[in-house]
Amino acid sequence: MSNLDDVQIINEPYVSAYMIGSEMKQASESFEKDFQEKLIAKTNEIDLKYDAGWDTNMATYTFTKGNLLEAGYPNKKVVFVKDMSYGIAWKLHMLPEGYRHALLIRNPVNVFTSWKKMGKALSTVLPFENKGNFIPEKYAFGKSFQLYEHLVKSGIEPNPVIVDSDDLLENLEFILREFCKRTGIQYKDELFSWNAGDSVVQKWKFSELFMKGNQLCGYYEDALASQTFYKSPLPADRPEE
Repeated sequence: MSNLDDVQIINEPYVSAYMIGSEMKQASESFEKDFQEKLIAKTNEIDLKYDAGWDTNMATYTFTKGNLLEAGYPNKKVVFVKDMSYGIAWKLHMLPEGYRHALLIRNPVNVFTSWKKMGKALSTVLPFENKGNFIPEKYAFGKSFQLYEHLVKSGIEPNPVIVDSDDLLENLEFILREFCKRTGIQYKDELFSWNAGDSVVQKWKFSELFMKGNQLCGYYEDALASQTFYKSPLPADRPEE
């Protein structure tokens, strides 16, 4: 979506407030708070090569809704926000106004394989004994359904767009064209590919801690190294489907 004309990308603002802000929910549900504090302290030692957006003290739901998502972007045709449903499901009244809503869903096996990989990377860089429940309860699936029901019942989005990642990979052009049509985005062939590296990310609005965390643990490495859509290889301990 960064290849759209006059677009502003905002990445994971609600997850930022959920995990690290003064209103954080994460500490009481899954992570141990002392681990979060150690992680924040560790990332504070890292210097970013560019201004990614906002620091830990600004990561609140009020700031996210009012100063980021509902801020005026007069020179932009599209404001595209990517986030996780669990970051907003417990504060649905903080959803921004003026947006269309779409949900990207994924096979649970792939989801939790990815989280396992990230958990290993975190524990290697920042060893900890009691990591609590690293994955929020009903991660993604329960919270996504909760968000979906709220959007429909409230009339905010009577018919939310739902994209299955497997369908996207199998029918890339058709899915992208339909997605753009239903969300009011002008489709272009440039949505199929992009340049590797973090140069485009420097134009996004992005939590500083998340980008520093990437430099620490590399959890965005595959995405930043990619140049097009592709299927992830099966883990060595997972049989062919």
